[in-house]
Amino acid sequence: MGDVMGDISGRRGKVLGVDTEGGFQVIKAEVPQASLYRYSTTLRSLTGGRGTHREKFGHYENMPGDVEKKVIAANTETEEEE
Repeated sequence: MGDVMGDISGRRGKVLGVDTEGGFQVIKAEVPQASLYRYSTTLRSLTGGRGTHREKFGHYENMPGDVEKKVIAANTETEEEE
């Protein structure tokens, strides 16, 4: 559980709570969708193949300034190559 919660935090996610459903621990969190690319592979690695996840769009939110600068720089480089 701690490894998964740490990974969520490292992806700029916010853990909203932990519930129990049957014999499972369910972590509810909000994580930027861009940070969830190939997340199922990472989650299975962290949980020894037992973890799964579900995604549902929640809302739009402004991105942090440092991330915004990286996106703009990457887009500018792409436009200059064309």
